[in-house]
Amino acid sequence: MIAQVNTKERRARFANACRGKPVLGATLPLDLALFGKSQPWRFYAGPTLALELSGSMAWLAGHANPEELASFLAFCGCESVILDEAECLPPNGWQKAEMLTVFGLAPGRTLPLPAADEALWEQLTLDREPPAMAVARALYPADTARQEDFYSELCSKRARGKALAWTLQRGSETVCTVGAYALANGQAYMACGQTDRPLRGKGIGGRLIVRMANELAAEGYRPVFLCSPERVHFYTRLGFAKLGEYAKYNN
Repeated sequence: MIAQVNTKERRARFANACRGKPVLGATLPLDLALFGKSQPWRFYAGPTLALELSGSMAWLAGHANPEELASFLAFCGCESVILDEAECLPPNGWQKAEMLTVFGLAPGRTLPLPAADEALWEQLTLDREPPAMAVARALYPADTARQEDFYSELCSKRARGKALAWTLQRGSETVCTVGAYALANGQAYMACGQTDRPLRGKGIGGRLIVRMANELAAEGYRPVFLCSPERVHFYTRLGFAKLGEYAKYNN
């Protein structure tokens, strides 16, 4: 039975379902630890299941009965779910939308910095502690609600040493950003890489990603990414290793 994580036993089940999984083994336990009391409606467990709700999206580690899972997600208003097909049958009646590839870098390894427009790079300044709202606005320029949600979570994680966000500045303008938004259980989940449209294709985003990943790997973390099919070539070219795949299903 899928139930809210509000007892010691369910917290243990949640943790066991996440253990050892790339990306999900960092993001789900960290979110539960930070937001389980203030936002209890986000977290659920079954005998072999950990599930987090994020708007209309569900993230799932472990497995559950496909019929029960479909009914539960529909009741919660979910439209999509990300899961590991190797261990979890999809919700009954849901359709596969795409495969998401997990890439990573082993702790202690270093990747060469990729080529970039050196003239442009010299114009940029790396900010390792940019204001959280500046990062939020760079990522979601037209969505105030997303900005506020992202800002709140980033502040909470940074205050506890569980997230990093870097930006590249050209003067006072933020032109590129990347972050590690879950530093937990030996993993560093990196996401939300964004470069201003006029500067894309010049290599600055890839160089920023590799630079952060190298520093995290040197500190003993395993940087991990979850990318859509159109980004597989990008991470392969940067030198990251494929660790596995998750599937996205839509209702």
